[in-house]
Formats: sequence, structure tokens, C-alpha cells
Amino acid sequence: MAKANLKALRKVTQSGAPIERTVKWKVFATEDNLGDLKDLTGKSEVAIGDEIELEGQVFIKRLSFIAQQEVAKAFEWDVVTNPDDPVLKEINGSRLVASRLIGSICEDGKGTPFFTSLADVYTSDPKFIDAVYQEADKVNNFTGKLLKKNSSETNSGANSSSTESVEGPSKKHKQT
Repeated sequence: MAKANLKALRKVTQSGAPIERTVKWKVFATEDNLGDLKDLTGKSEVAIGDEIELEGQVFIKRLSFIAQQEVAKAFEWDVVTNPDDPVLKEINGSRLVASRLIGSICEDGKGTPFFTSLADVYTSDPKFIDAVYQEADKVNNFTGKLLKKNSSETNSGANSSSTESVEGPSKKHKQT
């Protein structure tokens, strides 16, 4: 591997342009969305209670440093008891997912955020959230899965150690 001057690498170390993806999900027709669903699908026979499959274009960007700092707010640490070895007290799962989506889902190729607040995510249809989260995971690797299935080299050491640190304190906490 050739070494490059750090200054020369500045441009490639910035968050890149969002990647275009297609998401599919299903939504139930209600009084509130019936007109919109008829317009979007071009089907006038859509009725209340019908489950309609939708497909949409989404742009996903890699989480920036600041977006990762927002994600970190989902973790609550006990640093008072032992400052040298803090214990994970709680993970706010809904905030974790929501902050990841706020930082990565864009409505266009310029990177305009689709979600602007936690409330935007919390009030969205769960099937839609699941669909966009799966696509965002493919770009950002939230779950820490290997990107190459048959790779003999893995980066799972860092991921498994973070998992162990999350699970380890929980087991100790249950014993006391």
C-alpha cells in the first residue's frame, strides 16, 4: 500500500455524496392517505383497508462524525461508580435507530436530510422505517456484519469486543 500525504487525502476523508437506492414497503390505505395512494399508484380502485406496496427512491450517505456523536447519545454510561471502567447502563434503541436514520437518509443527491428530528422518525410508519434502515445499514454497516462473505480476513475483532463489553457488564449487573 502506498503512503500518501494526509493533506492530499483530505477530499477522500470527507463524507461522500449520498448513494441512490430503491426502497419497497407496504402501507395500509386509510381515510387520511387514500387520495395520496390513488395519486401515487395511479389506481383509482384503491380502497380503505387495502395494503399497497410502495417503491421509492432514497439517498443514503455515510454517517459523518457529528452524526455519529448524535448516535452516541443513545448510550447511557455509568461513569460515576468507576470512571476508569464505565459500565453501560442502558441503550435507548429507538433513539439509536432514529439518530442513525437522521444522519444518513437524504431526499436528494445533494444530501438534504429527509428526517429533521427524532419526532419525524418516531411518527413514521414502522414498515417504512424498516425499509430505509435496511438500505442505510448496507451503506453504513450499522450491524457490523462482514461485507465479504468468503473473506478469510475479518474485522470482527473490534465488533465482537464491543459486543462483549455491552453484554459483559449486563451479566455482572444481574449478579449483584
